[in-house]
Amino acid sequence: MQVGTVPVEGGMAEGAEFVPLDGPPSLAATADTTTTEVRPQRVLVIEDNVDAADSLREVLEMWRHTVVVAYSGSDGIAKARSFRPEVVFCDIGLPEMDGYQVAQAMRSDPGLRKAKLVALTGYASPDDVVRSREAGFSAHFAKPPNLEAIEGVLATASGVP
Repeated sequence: MQVGTVPVEGGMAEGAEFVPLDGPPSLAATADTTTTEVRPQRVLVIEDNVDAADSLREVLEMWRHTVVVAYSGSDGIAKARSFRPEVVFCDIGLPEMDGYQVAQAMRSDPGLRKAKLVALTGYASPDDVVRSREAGFSAHFAKPPNLEAIEGVLATASGVP
């Protein structure tokens, strides 16, 4: 995290305008600050929002993971069967087949049931968390994802305490 100054323009009756010197840090720039040494893993991202999926893929690839992206639940299952991911970040609100159905399908497939499933979703009520656990997810993160939490899941999956 950078510490510095931000110029402020305006006054009490005018409101205020904060002008960052270099703009806000990008998700990619933030990804370079990882501190945990994590073994590179095979990661599947199942997300129907193309920008969100591709942004997460870029961060994970910067962290040296091999990443495959699927934009629907059924495509995610098909890619999981050929890719054999160690970790899967899966949205819940997917077209055709929702994330709960994806988790159930993966947990019932002997070749996929050992993958660490992480719900990455806008559904974040306590009931949603319980439902994702019941479906077979081992973690549940609300969007937008906290990079430290993602890093923690990857560290746990790779055997780093």
